[in-house]
Amino acid sequence: MNPRLFLFTLSILVLSLLPTFAAVPGNWASGSYAVGSLVIHQGTTYIATQQVTPTQAAPTSATSYWASLDVVAGSKSTPTGQPGSTPDTSALSGLTVPSDSNTSASNLDSSARLVNISTRGYVGSGANQQLVGGFVLKGTPGGTKTILVKGVAQYMVGADGLTSSDLLDNPKLQLQDAFGKVVAINDDWKTQQNLSSVASAQHSTFAVSYDSSGLQGSDYAAYRNELNAHDNASAMLITVPLLTSEQAASLFGNAAYAGYNLFTAVVSSSSGSAGVAQVAIEDLDRSGDYNSTAKLVNISTRGYVGSGANQQLVGGFVLLGQAGKAKTLLAKGSAEYMLGADGLTTADLLADPQLKLQDIVGKAVARNDNWGTAGSLTSEEQADPSTLSTSYDVSGLPGSSYDLYRNELDNHNSAAAMLINLPIMTSEQASSLAGNSAYAGYAL
Repeated sequence: MNPRLFLFTLSILVLSLLPTFAAVPGNWASGSYAVGSLVIHQGTTYIATQQVTPTQAAPTSATSYWASLDVVAGSKSTPTGQPGSTPDTSALSGLTVPSDSNTSASNLDSSARLVNISTRGYVGSGANQQLVGGFVLKGTPGGTKTILVKGVAQYMVGADGLTSSDLLDNPKLQLQDAFGKVVAINDDWKTQQNLSSVASAQHSTFAVSYDSSGLQGSDYAAYRNELNAHDNASAMLITVPLLTSEQAASLFGNAAYAGYNLFTAVVSSSSGSAGVAQVAIEDLDRSGDYNSTAKLVNISTRGYVGSGANQQLVGGFVLLGQAGKAKTLLAKGSAEYMLGADGLTTADLLADPQLKLQDIVGKAVARNDNWGTAGSLTSEEQADPSTLSTSYDVSGLPGSSYDLYRNELDNHNSAAAMLINLPIMTSEQASSLAGNSAYAGYAL
């Protein structure tokens, strides 16, 4: 029997790659708002899509002059059930994390980027029991970005003691835009699908087709570990558009969003069964100028957290950057800010989230309970520590430099967060730790 449902959001942000033009959202109050203004009402963030006057009502999903931005993080779907633990890292087995000697502020790589993001969680048979991962892309306005989106499960047999019956037998995948409209769908990864089964009113402006045969080619063999021998897994190798200035102004009321686009990957059950699954987004471009390459810049997943050993919400990520440097990340674990969204009550939300960052071999790097106070590792973790630094800066996060990133934290002292620098391996470190210098430039 599953313990009681609690909802919790886990976010990973690459700070220097997120938009710096956005206004800081404040709590909604009756008044005048210009196009592009951001407000928070009942736990949901809204953007004004037209001029708002004092006589107009509070923002809701039904008001034409406000649009919800929280769908970007999957916050309009409610996955329930029991997530498992860390995403598969079989391609990098045996890799350990280098020391923190290169994590000083003077040696940060502002251009390092996320190339893989994933979350493991429970998928049920109910209408709101999908596994939902929201993500943000950034690149050239009017350009495109090719990504591999996966909804997988059965490849995890044996991981952390999981059996085939613990895992979702037949995941299906839907890619949605920021407004919940459907971009593409897939059930079995070797079979291409169109949107004929989706009502035309639900088709996204950004709906595009994809080629399932291309994913089966030799060029993508390194990205098929979770798919090979599992024809029921779902995946799409897809090229999606980035917003033009005109689209940004029309859809979000602010042309400054040009070059970005916002998507949600939804994993659900094709057979009606329930089990643990994983949603993942892979950047296939591992070369070129980091500053000019379109990038993944954010993932945020909502899911269930219970009291059992395997009932955490776990997000995995891989960074690519300049070997020998480090990258600043903000990891957040929050719940209370969602009060009122989709009718959620205090009883539905995790009262006191805790956050743990661990390295590729599962050793603890850092912990946090309440974001304004530094946390410490347990005695067991201190006895077998990660080679990565266990320190992070709690004094900097409340400062004005991070106003844009504290929506889930401000006025919620029990939320968890860490602003932390992660090292990027040198060739020497990659050779000695992983036995392969090709891992230079990665942080895991």
